[in-house]
Amino acid sequence: MIRNDTGKLNEAQPGIARMIVLSALAMSVGWGFRGNYGHEAGAMVPGALLALSLCLASGRPDWWSRGTLLAFLGAIGWAFGGQMSYGRVIGYTAYTASYWDVAYGYASLFVIGALWGGIGAGILAIGLTMRRSELEKYVGPLVALWVVWFALDMSGATDWLSERWYFYDTDWVAAVSALLTAGIYALVRRESRSAAGFMVLLAAGWLVGCGLLTGVLGLRMTPPRSDNWSGCVGLMVALAAWHARRRDRAALFLIGYGLLAGGVGFACGDFVHMLGRSEWGPVGAWEALRGLDYWKWMEQLFGLIMGAGVAWGAVLLLTGHLEPPEEDTPSRRLNLIALLFLLVVMMWENLHKNVPAWRQGQHVLDVFFGLNTTWWFLLVGLLLTAVVVLAIVRHYQGLLPLAPESPLGRAQWLFLLVLWIPLVGDLLKAFPGLKGKTMFFVELSFWLTAGVCSLLVVTIGPERLRSVDFPTSPESHRWRGSRRVKIVWALIGPLILLLAWLTVCASSTRPLPGSHPRFSTSETESTAMVSAQCFEQGKLVTTWRPSNLATRCRARGFQRAEPEYQTCVAAISNDLRRWE
Repeated sequence: MIRNDTGKLNEAQPGIARMIVLSALAMSVGWGFRGNYGHEAGAMVPGALLALSLCLASGRPDWWSRGTLLAFLGAIGWAFGGQMSYGRVIGYTAYTASYWDVAYGYASLFVIGALWGGIGAGILAIGLTMRRSELEKYVGPLVALWVVWFALDMSGATDWLSERWYFYDTDWVAAVSALLTAGIYALVRRESRSAAGFMVLLAAGWLVGCGLLTGVLGLRMTPPRSDNWSGCVGLMVALAAWHARRRDRAALFLIGYGLLAGGVGFACGDFVHMLGRSEWGPVGAWEALRGLDYWKWMEQLFGLIMGAGVAWGAVLLLTGHLEPPEEDTPSRRLNLIALLFLLVVMMWENLHKNVPAWRQGQHVLDVFFGLNTTWWFLLVGLLLTAVVVLAIVRHYQGLLPLAPESPLGRAQWLFLLVLWIPLVGDLLKAFPGLKGKTMFFVELSFWLTAGVCSLLVVTIGPERLRSVDFPTSPESHRWRGSRRVKIVWALIGPLILLLAWLTVCASSTRPLPGSHPRFSTSETESTAMVSAQCFEQGKLVTTWRPSNLATRCRARGFQRAEPEYQTCVAAISNDLRRWE
């Protein structure tokens, strides 16, 4: 969107179908990648892809010019949800001997998905409405926080503090360090006080939510697994309150669609997974549909529905002629940090996991020329990183002809890089297992989906602009939720109960493999828990470290000095070795 000499706004008609399809498919393949790499780092990729999909298909030059920023915010926004655990919750939906355990599982999945989508949409919306000068103030606090977190993780302080002061296996160390870092930065650098204050608010919201819901009220969603969900509730409330205080109703509007799409996506995605796991109907009748990794299809369906739902909210912002954010200062510093994060930090956080996987599977040499092969891979990674960093620096010096001059072209290139670099890395990690039908089918689906996304992106071109007389301010009451959205929210409860009933019917009331009771019975301390948390279709899918074993045993009430504590750790370790 561009202002012309008459004060009107010029915009291209958004491709509604393209935006929804591209966003859904991009987040679907991104979520499939996230399932293979896990946690916050893995969730950055689908968040960045969704943001770039909305940007590219919008038909608005002002969104194109913010492509790098939006991808950065999308990665950060969806990374927050990566701290929440949902593996055990899915086990509740598989415990079909008890209807209410299944219903509880679906309700919990809805909450997790809603928080994931709502926080992601709320962070992304900042880039759609906030003026550039305010956004530039976040550079310093964000870099400082990343340095602190990196130092804590690399020194082992995060694990040590988490064990020393255990609190339901939550990420309280990250929240407290964010609160302190942003608070100190606000005191030292007054020009960035508003940005640092926002970060303090989010960290404080997380701590209050976790402390109140889990610490005081004793609400535990998936014991003995992490209760980071309660911290995310507090963070979501703080984020929505911050937007409300700014009267940014457009952001709250998009948050609503993120909440709804994320919740529905998680619940419905798991329902399809349960149908596959129980070999219901066609799955049991057709040999070709048996033995497929329905967990992966569930994850991709998570992203498909969430991406489509957030895209529909963005379409309504576009058709409602949302006012363009003010570009009142040059954008070079924040864009530089965003590119370094997307093409260096995000890739390292994920793809470094390939090397341990190759070594564990004995697919690479242990030693080469007297050096551990890990060091050779590190050397290659550092060399490639130097190439990327040098290219980014030369681009901002105007010395890189490879980079397109148009914002649309740069956003297209960024989408393709963020899409294909992780997928190539994922293929290299999975390559030794492609001789199996399950792995081959999953990787093939990734590449076919990514190919369709690439076709949609490279066919986007500058459109003929049209004039809009009255753009709509983010503060406008037009961005209140519609009656149809309220009706959909009212149907969530019946939907969850229906999914639970259908799941029980599909399984003939027999608990499915990897199931967990939440309320019905007490579980043994070892085999049932390990089989569902760590074992899926004959392979280990979760990496457990000694610190994690200790954390789980303390979650069951055992103290380090008690004999039962060592018995617990030994029992879980033996079970893991047996499954391996």
